[in-house]
Amino acid sequence: MRRFRWVQRFRQSRGYGVHSPFAYELIRKVLSSGMHYYAFDEIADYLAAHHPEISLNPPLHHLSFRLVNHFKAKDILELHSGIGVNSLYLSSPGRDIHCTCVEERAEQITFARELTMPRSSQFTLLNQLPEEGTYDAIFIYHGEGRSLSPDSLMRLSRPDTFWVVYPVNTPLSKQFWRNIVNDERVGTTFDKKDIGIAFLRQTYSKLHYFI
Repeated sequence: MRRFRWVQRFRQSRGYGVHSPFAYELIRKVLSSGMHYYAFDEIADYLAAHHPEISLNPPLHHLSFRLVNHFKAKDILELHSGIGVNSLYLSSPGRDIHCTCVEERAEQITFARELTMPRSSQFTLLNQLPEEGTYDAIFIYHGEGRSLSPDSLMRLSRPDTFWVVYPVNTPLSKQFWRNIVNDERVGTTFDKKDIGIAFLRQTYSKLHYFI
């Protein structure tokens, strides 16, 4: 089974056997893209100079940037955003992007406020889910002990909203991700090892890809 999954990932990450034009374009231009953006170096250099204690997660950060940039997302919700490192990547594709960052822990919010201060107009920091509003994209960092459901995300979503879940391979997050993949309200989904991407738009076929 493990070897079969590896072969499946190898093929689909290169577009082989992917018949959906939407999925093929997304895989080739975004999910499997090696394109490097100036913002990647700019953020990494800034953090190295001011917060050398912070370790980066380039696969997650770079993919976050590419997805926001590709779909021109303007209103972004980030759940369990921690100290705000990925928030910098989400906001970098354009000055008209606004991120609502939700983090329950006060000390994390304090750090995030310091980190995002140079672009403070692009961020709203909250300690709970917003009660109203919908978003172009929702990024969920689903660590142990988190209590979210597809229903809680649906009320914050538009028909063309996409979700990004990280990680999807821990004991708790596996079930959370499985619930999203199996939800009939969700269209195409992509499993990129430890990152899951889901698109709600029903004009896309309900297909699941391993990238």
